[in-house]
Amino acid sequence: MLHESAEERSDQQQHSVPCVCARAPPAVRSGTAMRGGAWSIRALSPVLLPRLFYDARACPARLRGSLRFLSTDSPSAALPHHARVVICGGGIVGTSVAYHLAKLGWTEIVLLEQGRLGAGTTRFCAGIVSVAKPLSIESKMANYSNALYERLEEETGVKTGFVRTGSLCLAQNQDRFLSLKRLASRLKVLGVSCNVIKPKDVLKLHPLVNIHDLVGALHLPGDSVVSPPDVNHALAVAAAAHGVQIYEHTSVNHVVVKKGHVTAVETDRGSIECEYFVNCAGQWAYELGQSGEVKVSVPLHGCEHFYLLTKPLSEPIQNDIPVVIDMDGRIYARAWHAGILSEPMLSALLRRMPGLEACEIQQLVNCPESFTPDMRCLMGETPGIYGYFVLAGMNSSGLSFAGGAGKYLAEWITYGYPSANVWPLDIKRFGNLQSSRTFLRHRVMEVMPLLYELKVPRWDFQTGRQLRTSPLYDRLDTQGARWMEKHGFERAKYFVPAGKDLLALDQSKTFYKPDWFDIVGAEVKCCKEAVCVIDMSSFTKFELTSAGDQALQLLQRLCSNDLDVAVGHIVHTGMLNERGGYENDCSVVRLSKNSFFIISPTDQQVHCWSWIKKHMPNDPQLHLEDVSWKYTALNLIGPRAMDVLSELSYVSMTPEHFPSLFCKEMSVGYANGIRVMSMTHTGEPGFMLYIPIEDTDFLGRDALLRQRVEGVTQRFIMLVLEDHDTELDLWPWWGEPIYRNGELVGVTTSSAYSYTLERHVCLGFLSPTNSDGSPVVVTTEFVNRGDYEVDIAGQKFPAKAKLYPFSSLFAQQKRRKDDMELSNFQSK
Repeated sequence: MLHESAEERSDQQQHSVPCVCARAPPAVRSGTAMRGGAWSIRALSPVLLPRLFYDARACPARLRGSLRFLSTDSPSAALPHHARVVICGGGIVGTSVAYHLAKLGWTEIVLLEQGRLGAGTTRFCAGIVSVAKPLSIESKMANYSNALYERLEEETGVKTGFVRTGSLCLAQNQDRFLSLKRLASRLKVLGVSCNVIKPKDVLKLHPLVNIHDLVGALHLPGDSVVSPPDVNHALAVAAAAHGVQIYEHTSVNHVVVKKGHVTAVETDRGSIECEYFVNCAGQWAYELGQSGEVKVSVPLHGCEHFYLLTKPLSEPIQNDIPVVIDMDGRIYARAWHAGILSEPMLSALLRRMPGLEACEIQQLVNCPESFTPDMRCLMGETPGIYGYFVLAGMNSSGLSFAGGAGKYLAEWITYGYPSANVWPLDIKRFGNLQSSRTFLRHRVMEVMPLLYELKVPRWDFQTGRQLRTSPLYDRLDTQGARWMEKHGFERAKYFVPAGKDLLALDQSKTFYKPDWFDIVGAEVKCCKEAVCVIDMSSFTKFELTSAGDQALQLLQRLCSNDLDVAVGHIVHTGMLNERGGYENDCSVVRLSKNSFFIISPTDQQVHCWSWIKKHMPNDPQLHLEDVSWKYTALNLIGPRAMDVLSELSYVSMTPEHFPSLFCKEMSVGYANGIRVMSMTHTGEPGFMLYIPIEDTDFLGRDALLRQRVEGVTQRFIMLVLEDHDTELDLWPWWGEPIYRNGELVGVTTSSAYSYTLERHVCLGFLSPTNSDGSPVVVTTEFVNRGDYEVDIAGQKFPAKAKLYPFSSLFAQQKRRKDDMELSNFQSK
């Protein structure tokens, strides 16, 4: 049996190796016993699972004549010149969208696949369809997928391998059991059958499960397993039967956008004019979005996912035995050809199913998956481009989501909105700050292990932080602020009083009364009885201006309340859609006759901008500007708020002189031009102060902001030579090559002898590149973890790399001198 330490290493590898494309995957030597201590590694066999690719000849006769699966080898493979909808991606997500569009009556649908249908992530999917998902909309999509996959065989005649096995979600502790009970409550609202059961009931349903450490489980009898390639084939068959044209071996180069609308798709085989484009390219969706002249942000990152397949057991497992999902053990296991398909966490698997110890491993499978920054899929129309839709980033749940997600996206394209509330999945929840490769790589390394973590209320991601901060961030941080992230913006949750155990507070996880309860209670009391200031700079802020009354007319059209009010008045209103539902919740200030200040929640920035721009007429005299970065927003609340503001402004702030929902530009303290509003976003009496940020427009600011998010590919460092004899060796002067781990990464720009360090010091730039010549982001970790050499006329001298400042070097040198002096003193 593998040792625990080996399991832990395997866990880190399994869940923390992001990649743009999956690397050459390893595999376990066929016939290896699970109790063996070592594995023999070889290249992954290209043939892994039965029926990986469809055979069109196996289709029922009633559908065979209507199929159009065309490849570049086909004599009739010329692409059409025009289509209404072009879908990129022939995996289970793309074929689901095509199927549901065709079901809704669409014609002239073209689906393009760069390889063979279902040959990407779909081919290697584990085949589990479960409704045990964190969000209700995700469970709803999975529930629909289950029903769809069950009826596809009858509809198409294509066997999909559908077996209603049910699943068992296990709990090893009370917190996990509570989370399963909460899930059960949500599923019952959706009409999904589920039962919270005792450990002994688990054993009745699955005799191989060891129940000695379980406190309970959730039984989901409606869950199922399928053959993903066959489901994909069935969807393609059904779509083709309704007129969808499917072209394999056809790559999309880019999407043509003119005046904010999709107009055509350029492929390696020609151009197709179209009205709508759907990006279902899976792990390649990000690159596809960046390929055109008009960039489309699709924030996802490709990763590796492993699972193992065993040979049939001595007592074959029935194919309808429940799937086991042990989140605390970080494993799942399902029946597969009389054996087991499971996560390759052998120690955890054998603890949960000791009877598998003697079974033999047939294959270790490594497959690509794409993950998003918040573990939710990406769905909907992209902001700023009409007709460009995305459905990607399935976070290892593509099979469970594909049916329902394809249905809702097809409805979205058809009617302008889906039949369910998919707000948590809308791609417009992300902005450009969450779309850099560096951010995505770091965040996804955190996201993958979180798939199994217990998610208590109000937990926060730890990577990709401080993308956006208010000017008060450092001051609040020194006062003990604990931070949360909202749309990439750091917001203070509460302030830790002196003497509190900070580490324990940060690591507190519970479904009961949280440890910060009394801290927040004290802050609320202060707000109710005295006065407090809350930094609300993260709120979305727009300015809408026009030469004439165009701005007013647009807001009158979009907003449900009357915006034709006197200058200085504030109107709280909603922006509704045709169905009377909210698209945006905002406060609008009339700054002048033709100028308006719009305030919206933080996470509605992209959505609100997109909604307004979508309805703006093409008028050069009408201008919308995002000024979220230009103002610090402070909420002054409490019964003493009026007194504080009066003292600072020397102006009476009583309701008689400053009525409710009124805005006035005034001086507060030493600051001029403050927009003071007699409203709050908390319901308490008080004021909002919008303070201009003076350094908004300095030259190069946008470039610095991009560098903060994307990282830098060139960095200035200091190199201190080691083992260099000042008397005998050649001196470095400038232009000497710098090597890191044996690879050329830059050259020195200057060199000199340091009398303080008593060594030669070289300054230079690191500009490393990948094997394909693309630049590498140079992080502090990259600098500190390398082994460096400086080449002086062909002789390489080892060097220590340092970033500014140099104080640590001076301290090290002083300690070295002190040690020498002490040594000399002791030897006398």
